[in-house]
Amino acid sequence: MKNDLDAPEAEEERTERPLFPHPPWTLGIVLVIAVCALLAGLSDPIWLLLGAPCILVLLLFLYVRIAAKFGKGRGPE
Repeated sequence: MKNDLDAPEAEEERTERPLFPHPPWTLGIVLVIAVCALLAGLSDPIWLLLGAPCILVLLLFLYVRIAAKFGKGRGPE
């Protein structure tokens, strides 16, 4: 069975990888859980611990978005 990636037309169809390769709805769910964990953590700190993975994803998401926004303005040095 031949691999379709070896076809010459596959080279032309390749595009740039997305910033976050997961479907947008999965990332959205994790970000909503992170915000809920942060809000619930204000009254009960256990929610900060339970939501820590989602909160880390939220911080990474914000860092990448800010870096992508400010990084595009700079040209090659």
